[in-house]
Amino acid sequence: MSNVIKIVATLRAKPGHGHTVEQALRACVPGSRAEAGCLFYDLHVDRTDPERFVFIEGWADMEAIEQHKTTAHYVTMVQAVGELLAHREVLLLDEVSI
Repeated sequence: MSNVIKIVATLRAKPGHGHTVEQALRACVPGSRAEAGCLFYDLHVDRTDPERFVFIEGWADMEAIEQHKTTAHYVTMVQAVGELLAHREVLLLDEVSI
């Protein structure tokens, strides 16, 4: 089993707020990728729904994830999109060894 903790976070903007949400999410990516313990941090947009965004992330451990939540770029993103989201789901995943 890989000991990389993967996160899949799905965010849906309220109608008409997709562009604003996307800009706030994009702004968080460079700082997150530079963090210790971040293995990858990729933002996606749904091809059929431009107001649905998905982060796929890889972290070395829970300490890195907890530290990520305290960074200025993450806090700024959360504050910027908070009232503009219709839905948010975050999954912390461990790979199943086969």
